[in-house]
Amino acid sequence: MPYLVLARKWRPQTFDEVIGQPHVTQILRNSVESQRIAHAYLFTGSRGVGKTSVARILARCLNCEKGISSLPCNECSNCQEITQGNSMDVIEIDGASNRGIDNIRELRETVRYRPGKSRFKVYIIDEVHMLTTEAFNALLKTLEEPPEHVLFLMATTEPHKIPATILSRCQRFDFRRIPMDLTVQHLKKIVGREHTRLSDSVYYAVAREADGSMRDAQSLLEQLLAFSGEDLTDEEILDLLGVVDRRSVHRLGRAILEGDLPTCLRVAADLYRRGIDSRRVCQQLCDHFRNLLFFSLAETEGSVQPDLPEDEKGILQEDVRKTSTESLYLYIQMLLKGEEEIRRSTLPKMALEMLLVRLAQLPRLSSLEQLMGRIAQLEQALKGRDSEPSEPRRASGCTPSVPPVAPPAVSSEPLAPLEISMPPGGVDSPAPPAPQRAVRAEEAAQRWSSFLEWIQDRDPVLGAKLQNSRVLPNPDGTLTLEVLELFKDRVSEPQTLANLSEATLTFFSNPFQWKVEVRPTPSADSPDRPRSRKTRINHTRLVMENPVFQDALEILGGELLDIKPLRTGSGKRTGVDPGSGSPDGDFLGNDSP
Repeated sequence: MPYLVLARKWRPQTFDEVIGQPHVTQILRNSVESQRIAHAYLFTGSRGVGKTSVARILARCLNCEKGISSLPCNECSNCQEITQGNSMDVIEIDGASNRGIDNIRELRETVRYRPGKSRFKVYIIDEVHMLTTEAFNALLKTLEEPPEHVLFLMATTEPHKIPATILSRCQRFDFRRIPMDLTVQHLKKIVGREHTRLSDSVYYAVAREADGSMRDAQSLLEQLLAFSGEDLTDEEILDLLGVVDRRSVHRLGRAILEGDLPTCLRVAADLYRRGIDSRRVCQQLCDHFRNLLFFSLAETEGSVQPDLPEDEKGILQEDVRKTSTESLYLYIQMLLKGEEEIRRSTLPKMALEMLLVRLAQLPRLSSLEQLMGRIAQLEQALKGRDSEPSEPRRASGCTPSVPPVAPPAVSSEPLAPLEISMPPGGVDSPAPPAPQRAVRAEEAAQRWSSFLEWIQDRDPVLGAKLQNSRVLPNPDGTLTLEVLELFKDRVSEPQTLANLSEATLTFFSNPFQWKVEVRPTPSADSPDRPRSRKTRINHTRLVMENPVFQDALEILGGELLDIKPLRTGSGKRTGVDPGSGSPDGDFLGNDSP
């Protein structure tokens, strides 16, 4: 009998032998036992997880000569023919090479004929997503209402490429990636029956490289068994396979944690010499630091540790003590970004080396618990200083030679929420001038602008209400507060007036009594009235057209930056009259003083 590779030799023959897909096998087993068989099934999942194997097992369960059963005999002619792939009633179609509409038309013609010797005619269409849109449309009617003796079993690795009209006509089963521990157990079982021995590190390396695919793991194991007759170490075996050995990854990870850049570069150069892809090295580093992070979290939060051999768990527990959880987060983020850079780079080796340089020179980050501990120590120290007496205690008959100096008192009360009722002299509020006497109404009106500047820092809310306000003294010693019409009702509120009186008591040593009125709108000739943009543009044009100004620009080689009012000694403003250009306006447009 010719030699069979492990992937074919150890292909599962019953539902019980399928690895890692209990959610699929249980449903199919129950469907066969209750004979609730659908006319179309769709098996989706990554490569090597058992889609085609389950389809063949289901075909044997339905066509076994001993009757429909969830446990086929695998001895009758029908079972043997289905296993060997030469049954005339179980047709396996490759969707990649039979993807046209003509192939589907031929299938529709053969569907009407009954099976030759079996109960059901089963069509197993592998990689069904490769069919064209026209082929899918031609298959719709047949797939929805096939003859009672026909069963469609379709498998694909890319279900998103299948039209929704096809998906709605099938029972879909999503196959999962096979966990690492199940892969390792199955590999050990195969190696034991092949009368060979391998170390646990090799099993885990093969399972990790297979990435959830049992067929890939069996193919790598096939190569390892070919090397088993030679006296080779685990590192040499993995080197021959082109697999990154975990010892190199551990050396690289420990060198990064210790900041040992020369070791990082030497290990990277050795992996490159062995032909290991730089991107694969980065992916293995990501997996290593992920395991470190899980071990770090397991010590604090009780997280589940990854499934690894015992010797590797000891290495990880030792490396976790050299770093913090925050640093591991940062390492993983940099590695993920570096993996993308390596994938896009035309010089992947150099990109990996630069990534290792950044990782090795990364400063260590303190954990949050350490920072909180330091803050607590500082708080205790400050409380100890505050609790010391301002004057030294004198014991009987003993006088200290040098009295200790008491530290400056710092207020520990929180700031009031923007209310003027906050105690004066707070830590962050500016200290107002402390008058020695109560200020009269006339003087308070003159110093009102200073009060407005002070209240803006002390109580921004009250300061906003008093914006552009004006104070006029009254003969009876009270003050008339003229505010904008927008704020009149708000300022007239009793609480606001109380806050204002308290603020003036702090600033002027006089609470005052207030009369709130609306401030009149400034007239056109008032210096307080802001000039409109149109008026300013007109003045700019007049100044630029002034011949004296043009001569000054030409002779001095200057440029116009701004136009500002000029105040003379008499307090009047001089400038250019908008009508005649004579010095009778509000802006200076010539060179006269």
